[in-house]
Amino acid sequence: MHDRLIEFDRVLNFRDFGGWETTDGAKVTRGKLYRSAAFSDASDSDLKRLDDMSVRFLVDLRRPEERRHEPNRWPGESCRVFVNDEGAEGVALPPHMVALLQSDLSPASTRAYMMSLYREIPFDPRLINLYRNWFAEMQEGGAGIIHCAAGKDRTGIGCALTLMALGVDEETVFADYEFTNQAVDLEKRMPKIQARMEERLARKLDPEALRPMLGVEVDYLRNALDAINERHGSAEAYTRDVLGIKDAERATLRRQLLD
Repeated sequence: MHDRLIEFDRVLNFRDFGGWETTDGAKVTRGKLYRSAAFSDASDSDLKRLDDMSVRFLVDLRRPEERRHEPNRWPGESCRVFVNDEGAEGVALPPHMVALLQSDLSPASTRAYMMSLYREIPFDPRLINLYRNWFAEMQEGGAGIIHCAAGKDRTGIGCALTLMALGVDEETVFADYEFTNQAVDLEKRMPKIQARMEERLARKLDPEALRPMLGVEVDYLRNALDAINERHGSAEAYTRDVLGIKDAERATLRRQLLD
């Protein structure tokens, strides 16, 4: 698992999520599917390393206010970038910040918010459009990156849907998702994250209340998949009916991304 984690100076949670076996014995190609946190803190050496990876496209799942507050330092002109500014007007804080402001700041309330959030992400029209961009570009070939702020929630769902569309079994999909908790040293980063959030919210925060929001739990992703199953019957039906990945598109994805 750790060989999928690519170390940078100041880019977090950057991973190659290829290499997994599918249920029919194929293997997801390495060096084409990357997931990451944002690139707002990237060092100059990080930028150089990213340039050398020959990434063709990037899908930034962050909201407009997130990108304004912490703009990416990468990529350059050689990489095609997809963003979505839908619903940008009048939004000052991302929803997780609003949730913290409105909650009693207990670990239970933060976890409840995350469970609710995961049921909403697959049906957010702005994210649906970006997931469609991601799937469309994968069919064109080349290496791509999908990321959000921390590379774990919106990105985690996108990566899970990708691996499932390629035929990777659910247990492996959950393992890839949960690896975020090892890829990011949360204890080391907690003071900085807490200070940033307290500055933006002008409110003192309990680290224990933040913890359910900063890591991942299998139950979060399972909740998202349960919501998908309730509305569409299966993840395969969701990717077909919502993201447009019908039999022909799925076959193209397999040609491009399986060994």
